[in-house]
Amino acid sequence: MQKSKLLVAVLGALCAMPVFAEDAPAAAPVAAAAAPAPAPAVTANVGFTTDYVFNGISQNFRTPALQGGFDYIAANGLYLGTWSSNVSGNQYTNASMELDIYGGYNGKVNDDLGYQLGLMNVAYPGGKAFNSTPDVSKKWDTQEAILGATWKSLNVKLTYTVSDWYGINNSGFAPVMWAAGDGTTATGASTADSSDANLSSKGSTYVEANYTFDLGNDLGLALHAGHQKIVNFSKLDYTDYKVAISKLYQGFTYGLAFTTTNGTDNSLYHVKLNGDDKVLSGNILAASISRSF
Repeated sequence: MQKSKLLVAVLGALCAMPVFAEDAPAAAPVAAAAAPAPAPAVTANVGFTTDYVFNGISQNFRTPALQGGFDYIAANGLYLGTWSSNVSGNQYTNASMELDIYGGYNGKVNDDLGYQLGLMNVAYPGGKAFNSTPDVSKKWDTQEAILGATWKSLNVKLTYTVSDWYGINNSGFAPVMWAAGDGTTATGASTADSSDANLSSKGSTYVEANYTFDLGNDLGLALHAGHQKIVNFSKLDYTDYKVAISKLYQGFTYGLAFTTTNGTDNSLYHVKLNGDDKVLSGNILAASISRSF
């Protein structure tokens, strides 16, 4: 679930897009050497957050996370990257890390309007959601297709799951971390919308809108709203909202974000395990520090 880096890649690539012929100034009377094409950009990033929150849901059982990645953005708009973060085994059984690999294309219609086409593989090495029946155990790994558009400071994006959404289907899949802790199974995770056999969560979608404000003095404000829809498992659907402020200071970006959702009543997002009782989708205030190179 590599999070904000994709939006960063979009904006960065738009800045690096070559000038098209129709946008170029008229030729001078004396011939001049053509300007060199923008060089490919390779960047690295590392960060620390008090709570790794993705689409409104804590991914590390409400504990801090160390994160980092690499991005390559070609002059023609193609991009490729990888990003990782530690995660909790209480939440993602047998996993201690999330590893994202993604790539795609950032296009430009004009100086104000751009678009994104991408693919992402979200992997949890060694992670598997164990069920009481071993052959029903599923990996958390998920594959996604991404379609986005950016107009000035507004970004909208659709993420479409081309695999089961984090392994969910109705073949008896009821991971331990989604148990209520008293022997009952999680609401929604093991209860499909119908009794049909072989129901899949493939085709689930997350639709989001993001708006950023430049407050001056290297201060930024970001607003976010998103809706997660799980195909055939509508009890897991939820909407999330976020307000975040950031400050760039001496090469480091400091951030503070408040997130809330309407998914707190579902035990998929309220985990009771190993003596801990964590609401992963409630009101969350998270601080962060990061740097790009």
